[in-house]
Amino acid sequence: MKATINGLAPHTSAEEGRLTLVDRYYFAWQEYRTQHGDEPTGQKLSAYLADKGLHSRSGKPVSPSTLRRYFLSFRLYTIWAEHRESSSTPALDAIAHDCAAHGITAQYNKPLTIHNISEHADDFERRWQATTQHHADPQRPHVDG
Repeated sequence: MKATINGLAPHTSAEEGRLTLVDRYYFAWQEYRTQHGDEPTGQKLSAYLADKGLHSRSGKPVSPSTLRRYFLSFRLYTIWAEHRESSSTPALDAIAHDCAAHGITAQYNKPLTIHNISEHADDFERRWQATTQHHADPQRPHVDG
C-alpha cells in the first residue's frame, strides 16, 4: 500500500493514541536496524521509507537531513522503552547509565544527563501508549502507510 505523509506535523497527532510522523520514522529506523543489524544512515533510511511508500508532502523521499536530526532521540527512546517494559516510571539515572554504557551521547560526545532525558519523557510515554494501542489494533498501519 502506497501512502504519503499527508501533512501530518512531526510532533502532533490528529487523535489521542495515534502514531505521529516521527513515530513512523522511528518504526522504520527500528525495522531497518533489525533487518540489517546496524543503524541506517539518513540516506539509507530515506530510501527505506520511500520503498515503504512514505514520502514527504511533495511526494519526494524524506530528506536525509530531516531524518538524521531524530537519530539521537531514537537511540534514547530505545533505551527508555527497555526500562519502560519493567516500570511505569523508568528511572532516568538508570537510563542515563545505560545510554553511556551503549555509547549514546549528546552533541559533542557529552554524556546524556537526567535533564536531557526528562525533556523527552512526556513524548516517549505518548509514543509508548500510542504503540501499545497501535499494536493492539492490527488494522492500523505503522510504516506501510
